[in-house]
Amino acid sequence: MIYVVEMDFRNPEREHDWHTWYLEHTTFLVRTIPGFTATQRFRSINSSPSPWLALHEVAGPQVFESPEYKAGGGPTSTGDWAKQHLNWQRHVFDGCKETPDVAFDQHLLMAEGDAALPGAYEARATRLTCVGLDAKSKQRSIALVPAGGLTASMFDMPGVRILKPITPKIRR
Repeated sequence: MIYVVEMDFRNPEREHDWHTWYLEHTTFLVRTIPGFTATQRFRSINSSPSPWLALHEVAGPQVFESPEYKAGGGPTSTGDWAKQHLNWQRHVFDGCKETPDVAFDQHLLMAEGDAALPGAYEARATRLTCVGLDAKSKQRSIALVPAGGLTASMFDMPGVRILKPITPKIRR
């Protein structure tokens, strides 16, 4: 399953510190919370109310009920950074066992609901269904864009985000 955390962060003076903290936080989740197996962070390169996104690989919704997660994950684990997170949402999606491993020269397309991905990517897309947490997004589709595969028309597709990795995929 995929656990998606997305938000906006608009404090340029603290952005470097925030990224440093966030990398430590996501690494902590993968290394210490049972059921977290991988994580990778992204930034949307087209317009989005929540341009920062983390994709976590989790064993299932039961992970969020564990004492370890309740003690070290979720909204209470962000400390003072929580005040700076805008449009913050969390979703757990079923539809694939593992998050894609997106290299720095690749992109991830994420379509909301029934928004269509570009032709070749629509056929290869992974369909995801929300099964927990905020559940504001019922369905999404994701597809990997290989290096050099972005086209100008992708930037004008309603409901589709183009995500660039800002960290490598970190595994347990």
